[in-house]
Amino acid sequence: MFKTTEDQKEYIRETYPEVTDHRIDERHWDLHCSHCNMTRGFQVIERSEGREYTNYGGVYSIDSEAPYSIYFRCPVCSGYKQWILYKISSREVIEEVNPGEEPKKKTVVRYYRVTSLPSEGVEDMEEIPENPPSLRTAYKQAIRAMDANAHIAAAAMFRRALQIITRDILDATPGSLAAELSEVVGKKYNGVKITNDFSDIGYILKEAGNQGAHPDKDPDLLEFTEQDAQDLQKIFMEIVSDLFFVPEVAKKSREDFLKRRKIGSKTI
Repeated sequence: MFKTTEDQKEYIRETYPEVTDHRIDERHWDLHCSHCNMTRGFQVIERSEGREYTNYGGVYSIDSEAPYSIYFRCPVCSGYKQWILYKISSREVIEEVNPGEEPKKKTVVRYYRVTSLPSEGVEDMEEIPENPPSLRTAYKQAIRAMDANAHIAAAAMFRRALQIITRDILDATPGSLAAELSEVVGKKYNGVKITNDFSDIGYILKEAGNQGAHPDKDPDLLEFTEQDAQDLQKIFMEIVSDLFFVPEVAKKSREDFLKRRKIGSKTI
């Protein structure tokens, strides 16, 4: 609960990621298109300015303290997304002056993203198997945590997703994640032998997840930044790609070649 609007503004600044740098102008924002896999200027196609209220004269005005939403559209593929934002204006120092003089200030508008639909981390990935459902659930929650600026929670969920892979997909004996990562080395999944690379990459996710779950005495490791969470997502997707996506692509290429060249099954 807030006592004043300043309390609300301070909470927004501390809780949500600032996205001011993404704004190009009133009609365009620089955003990532997951379909085109490219960052480009998205068009603002609709804007909802939040609450309206009426004064005693019957005139409606926009409540500038309320959140508002913007619908963006990719100019190439026409895909669209929605952001819910807060816009905060404040007087900020723009130029330092001599001691004793009043610093020069100007009104600066900053934007903070509360959430996005779909999540900016792209929560739906075709490469991730549908079974067991708990794997996609863990991954989606990791992405939603990233979107909410809860990067410590994201680290914990990526670790959870990894352990679902070791136990429910690679059939490791339930135990510590370290033991499970060691056990699966040498096993075969989808025609591919699990190597030490899988265990080494998994170790990074395990340790990062442990840092997220348990407070560390090292002050440098108490927080997770947005970059940390994004890097963890890339590391997790490296495992997913090597385990699920690459073998399927290779299998499809082999089957397409056999069909195209009319080569039948090998007989002995």
